Amino acid sequence: MKRIVASFALLLAVALPALAQSPDEAAVLKAYEALSKAIVAVDKAALEKLTVPELSYGHSAGRIENQAQFIDQLVSKRSVITSVDNTKMVVSIVGDLAVVRGHSSLMVASANPPAKSELELLMVWQKRGGEWRLLARQGYKV
Repeated sequence: MKRIVASFALLLAVALPALAQSPDEAAVLKAYEALSKAIVAVDKAALEKLTVPELSYGHSAGRIENQAQFIDQLVSKRSVITSVDNTKMVVSIVGDLAVVRGHSSLMVASANPPAKSELELLMVWQKRGGEWRLLARQGYKV
């Protein structure tokens, strides 16, 4: 029994540090949650702050938008997202870039009829001026 407990303790000692997030990984996830909230709230200032002018925002239907187009779709209410729930987000930091993969459940009120959309996402975030900002995003339906 002592060997089992000792083995389990050793396994935890090795595994837990590997599961811990780095400060940058946590900051990227926080930035993505802030972006999700800004999309729902249609907070133009936050949307501009959390994305870069060179943004390439790929929708699951194939439409690609730059930063101005992405924000205009939301501000003009052509796209209305009433909720965003992000799960299974995995972050890999590579220098000043972060590659994020995960799942997002969106409630799209501008769809006719309003609909829930399940997406897998690939995003690239870049650290600029100490802040993580979205550089590229591609979603696809599951």
